[in-house]
Amino acid sequence: MMPQPIFCQTPTKGLLNLAYARQIRFRNLHINMAWQLTCFITWSNGEKETLINKDAQAINQTIEKITQTKD
Repeated sequence: MMPQPIFCQTPTKGLLNLAYARQIRFRNLHINMAWQLTCFITWSNGEKETLINKDAQAINQTIEKITQTKD
C-alpha cells in the first residue's frame, strides 16, 4: 500500500513528498555567521538529505499544517 502523499514545495529543492521520509529532524545551527534553521531528512530508502534556510522553513510549515489538521 502506498502512503498518502504529503507534498511540500521548497524554494530550491522543488516539490518533495514527505510521505517517504523515515525521519525528519530540525535544529538551529550557526552557519555563515548566523543561526539558520536546518532540516535533516532520512528517506525511506536510507538516503539522507540536509536542507537549510527557506527549504527547512517550508518543510517545517508543511509539518505544522499536517499536525494541526490531525487534532
